[in-house]
Amino acid sequence: MATAQFQVEVAVKRPLTGGYFVLELASDGANPVADAAPGQFVMLRGDWGRDLLNGRAFSVLEPIDSRRFSVLFKVFGRGTALMRDMTPGDPMTVTGPLGHGFPQPRPAGPTQILVAGGVGLPPLHLQARLAAAAATSASVEMFYGGRGAEDLVLTEDLERWGVPTVLATEDGSRGEQGRVTAPVRARLERAAAAGEAVELLACGPTPMLRAVRELGLAHEVPTYLCLEEMMACGFGVCLGCAVPVYGPKPYKYCCTDGPVFEAREVRW
Repeated sequence: MATAQFQVEVAVKRPLTGGYFVLELASDGANPVADAAPGQFVMLRGDWGRDLLNGRAFSVLEPIDSRRFSVLFKVFGRGTALMRDMTPGDPMTVTGPLGHGFPQPRPAGPTQILVAGGVGLPPLHLQARLAAAAATSASVEMFYGGRGAEDLVLTEDLERWGVPTVLATEDGSRGEQGRVTAPVRARLERAAAAGEAVELLACGPTPMLRAVRELGLAHEVPTYLCLEEMMACGFGVCLGCAVPVYGPKPYKYCCTDGPVFEAREVRW
């Protein structure tokens, strides 16, 4: 898939709950993000002068058409605060799509159990959307967790697409109370008892990914983790996003070798 650097402008900025925003970006002509796979990401940088020299990495939420795509972000630091303050028409520079994504759902393949936490939703949201568009939504199930109800966004999309969804919040304000890994564990136990073939796809905070990895290894199911690492360049120059792995080399890089890794490969 082609990777390019190109200019866009903010088309829509949509506030959600909990400090989350959807930012829709549009280029003058067609751009390669239209073909982005779930798990791939882009590097975004606004016209911020020297205030922030490096771009910020964001998973692609939705390739809307050949010119437009969207990302989901939550205000955590200086970069996302600047994005929060952007308005329609503001310019941004995009590099992408970058990295390697998740395996696609197959009509005759195993059920894909999608596990999302917080801002880890976008690649799994896109995975679910593509499954629905291909009439294979029955082959994916979403498990989506957050600290509170305000952290569970865009769930109306999953309902509209007919994707079975289990919600969990740590404070019990929506869905099951507790961490999302509890219902995931129960689902894996049911699959094991029934002899059902499943695989795990997860994206979210590192503690959640560690827990999903342990569940996947314990139940001996294929498990894929979309890692969240700090990236300064996005294409393997700065070497700042090293991931410890098993194999002939002790490290791989999240931007070029990932961000999706098989759980067995990650040395945690």
